[in-house]
Amino acid sequence: MTSKMSQAPGAQRSSSPRPGSGRQARGAGAANPKARIFARLPLRGQFPSRMAAQPAAGFDYPATLAGNTAHFQVYYETGFADGPTVAAGVLATVEADDAALSLWFGGLPLPTLPINIILAPGIGGAYHYGCAAVDLYCDADNGPNPNLDLSRMLVVAEEVEVFEAAQGRGWNCGASNGEGLSRVLATERYPAQLNGFATAAAWLNSPNRPDWVSRTDPSDQHAVSTGCAVLFLNYLRYQLGYEWTPIIAAAGATLETTYNALTGRTGGFAPFKALLDAHFPPGQPAGLTTDNPFPLT
Repeated sequence: MTSKMSQAPGAQRSSSPRPGSGRQARGAGAANPKARIFARLPLRGQFPSRMAAQPAAGFDYPATLAGNTAHFQVYYETGFADGPTVAAGVLATVEADDAALSLWFGGLPLPTLPINIILAPGIGGAYHYGCAAVDLYCDADNGPNPNLDLSRMLVVAEEVEVFEAAQGRGWNCGASNGEGLSRVLATERYPAQLNGFATAAAWLNSPNRPDWVSRTDPSDQHAVSTGCAVLFLNYLRYQLGYEWTPIIAAAGATLETTYNALTGRTGGFAPFKALLDAHFPPGQPAGLTTDNPFPLT
C-alpha cells in the first residue's frame, strides 16, 4: 500500500507519476498499455481519438486536486469551471461506493492506494490504463446543473475493474465477463445513469443471439457480447435470486463457470436464452432500454 499524498486541496498535481500508481510513465522504452474504456455506444468508435495522448509522465490532463478521502484523491481538469462542483459530488459518495464494492467482493481490500480520480468533460465515458491501474479518468457533466451521478457511476465502473484485478479469479476487465460485471455493479449503484450505456438490446437484436455464457469474448468493446454478459449477470441476480457477493465469488473464465459454481448445474445458457426468447421474440426489435428486464414470468 502506498502512502497518501499530502497535497493541499486546490493544488495542481506534479507532472511526475506517483510511485506505485498502477500506471507506467510513457518515456523511452516504457510499455504502451492498452486503455480499458467504458463508453456510450455511439462514441465507441471515436473514443480513442477523444482520449488525450498519454504524456511522458503524470496524468493525461493538467489536473487540480479537489480533495482527499481515506482511499481516494479526486482531481478535476485544470480550468474546468464546474470541476470543483463535480469533484465535491464525487468526494461525498466515493467512500460509500467503495465500501459497497468491497463488500460485494467479499471484503477484498484494494492493494494500491490512493486511487486517483481525474474528472474531465468531453471524455464520453471513462478509462484507465490496464485493469489494475488506479488512475481513473471519468467524464464530467458541464451543464448548467452538472449531473453528479454520471461521474459517480463511471468511477464505480472503473473501480470494479480494479477490484476484479485484485481478486484475480477470472473476472477479466478486458473481456466480456469482466466488462459485464463492471457495468451491472455500476448500474446497481446508479441505475438512473444507464442511458446511452445500455448494451442488452444489442444482444437481443443480434442474429442468432450468440452464446457468450459458455465462452468469453476476449474484448471489452463488443456490444453484443457485453450485452449477453450484463443480461446473464442480471439473470443470476434478479431471476435466479443469487446475491452479488456469491455471484462475484463464483468467478471463473466463463459465465458458465460462475453459473455452475452457484447452482451446481451445467448448461446455463439454454434456460437463460429460452426465457428471453419467450419475452423478446427473436427477429423482432427488443425495445429494451435497460440492461435488466428481470424478473420475468
